[in-house]
Amino acid sequence: MKKSICLMLSFVMTVVMLAGCVMSASAEKLPILGAGIYSSTDNFNSYIGKAIRNASNGVFECNVDDGQQDQSTQLNQIDTAIAKGAVAIAVSVVDVTAAPAIIEKVRENGELPIIFFNKEIEDKNVVNSYDKLFQVTSTGGDYGAAIEGQMIVDYWKAHPEADKNGDGKIQMINLMGDPGHTAAPPRAQYVKSTIQDAGIEIDMLEEDTGMWDTTKAKEKMDAWISKYGNEIEFINCANDAMALGALQSIQAAGFNEEGAQSEMFIPVIGIDALPEVLEKIRTGEMIGSVLQDANTQGQMIVKIAQNLYEGKDPLADTGFEFDTDGSKAIRVPYKPITVENVDEAAATYEK
Repeated sequence: MKKSICLMLSFVMTVVMLAGCVMSASAEKLPILGAGIYSSTDNFNSYIGKAIRNASNGVFECNVDDGQQDQSTQLNQIDTAIAKGAVAIAVSVVDVTAAPAIIEKVRENGELPIIFFNKEIEDKNVVNSYDKLFQVTSTGGDYGAAIEGQMIVDYWKAHPEADKNGDGKIQMINLMGDPGHTAAPPRAQYVKSTIQDAGIEIDMLEEDTGMWDTTKAKEKMDAWISKYGNEIEFINCANDAMALGALQSIQAAGFNEEGAQSEMFIPVIGIDALPEVLEKIRTGEMIGSVLQDANTQGQMIVKIAQNLYEGKDPLADTGFEFDTDGSKAIRVPYKPITVENVDEAAATYEK
């Protein structure tokens, strides 16, 4: 009997100790990283958001808010994150002109670090107005468009059949991004100048914004494919979301259905190398894209926030250096992706 009582007491004590451990562990909450993207309708922005969540696992408590392309909504989300005790804020801002307002919020609430990503704050006066401001983006200037332009040049030279009317000019459709986005104007400019600098003339059939959006791009392309049909010799898109919309449109009209072996074919190219586009490159429905490494950018955003929270140099153990242009930005390189190296791009989404 005494033995049974001893065993029971021992069991009760073990349960109490375990319960105490659970309560202690639950009390040790992770620090909060307040993070937000400007819109979940932007495929690339969503992938960065996913990368931030993944990299935060075990480091930060982090929910990535959707700004829904509304700056007031995003400012409210930042206020909420600060009120919950966020130790740092990371945001792809809806409107870059709102950066000073965001800086003021973090300055007034314990001088929290702020990490801008994807949409770069280019005004150096704004950048230099706050010591704890940092940026994570891709290599600047052309925003991958020079690579995209060179890929078009290489394809054009390697495929003489692409010049359907034999005039030596590329009859092109150009789908541009949101004019208010930092990357949109340079991408429109550099893709054309790169082609022209290679000695190839462009006959621009149509050039308009698809607002980075698949549906909007498809709507534009529906009208253009109806108007020009097989006269179109190239479709350039400033991001992959629009490339997917353009591809949907032309395939509905009978183009690119069998990849590069299609009887009617129009080369389509984009920027971002999204997983859904990599499949189109594998099948030959698209000729390529330019990798903008969302996974690495997400990891660097979290690592900078962690370093700052722990009182370390912001770039400790990252392998990156800040650009020398005064932007306080680290820049993850772009990379051309074709069927030959599509698996390299796919691997970045497996990390």
